[in-house]
Amino acid sequence: MKFLRWVFFISILQLFCSYQTNADNLNAVRVVVNGEIITEFDIRKRIAEAFQIAGEKYQGVEFQQKRRQIMSDAIDELIDRKILVQEAKKVILLDPEKVEEIEKNLDLFVKGAVEEVGSLYKFYELAHKQGINPLKKKAELKEDLMVDVILRENVYRKIVITPKDMKRYYQDNIDEFSGERKLSFRQILIKYSGYKTKEEAKSVAEKLLNRLEDGEEFEVVAKEHSQGPHAYRGGLWEFDEVRDFRKDLVAIVSELKGDEISQIIETSIGCHIFKIEEIIPAKITSFQQAQGEISNTLFREKFLKQKRKYLQELKRDVVIKRYY
Repeated sequence: MKFLRWVFFISILQLFCSYQTNADNLNAVRVVVNGEIITEFDIRKRIAEAFQIAGEKYQGVEFQQKRRQIMSDAIDELIDRKILVQEAKKVILLDPEKVEEIEKNLDLFVKGAVEEVGSLYKFYELAHKQGINPLKKKAELKEDLMVDVILRENVYRKIVITPKDMKRYYQDNIDEFSGERKLSFRQILIKYSGYKTKEEAKSVAEKLLNRLEDGEEFEVVAKEHSQGPHAYRGGLWEFDEVRDFRKDLVAIVSELKGDEISQIIETSIGCHIFKIEEIIPAKITSFQQAQGEISNTLFREKFLKQKRKYLQELKRDVVIKRYY
């Protein structure tokens, strides 16, 4: 198991380091926004965690597509942040009151972080262990606070959510608030076509079932031996994917309880073993109960729309050069 984890880690690292730019220099300039640069290192730092998560969930062509999307989104996000920081500096540094407010908020945040760990020495020690430069992190936080100021003035204040908006959302998305019981599960499939006889395939399935009943992890066994379409994911079928699964088999899986593992179920293609991953019970949420959730959802939607509009306005006066 440790060996497999190590192989996985190396593969992710290789993918990470073989990013399509073919650049060895982490200081290589990839984007210039009004004269300020975004480097190869900035991009790699932004995508590292997302690449790792994608590597655990996707494989092959699907992973490559996800990887390209992550890269594209990360670069766009870095450009947008650079534009907002530049605008914030231009606006706020001319207003002494705003500068003073930001400095106070920054000092309060750092003071709170120091108090939480016990001392300034401990704060720097922990930062060092995590590979964080406290001064650089403080500068980034200051930029975040400055950006928040201009977003409050140019985005947040323009967002209005009325009771009529919330009622309409509830009616248009009623399925979100009243749903049937949902489940996700893991499957191990041993196909007859992979063996000389059905008996041989069933014998293999029985051995795997014994291993599961002896306590081996279902996900690990599925990755190693399942011949199903989701074997690389440990046999996992997500909630939405279960809708397209054979209804007769779903009905059998639905009867399982907790960590119970099914017996071998034979179909025309092979032997199946199942285990429930998660269950979402049926729900009926009234409008009154859902108002807080609806308000938050509408706010996020309107915020993203208004932020995009604001950025489009700013980009009219921005020179962006890409080198990748």
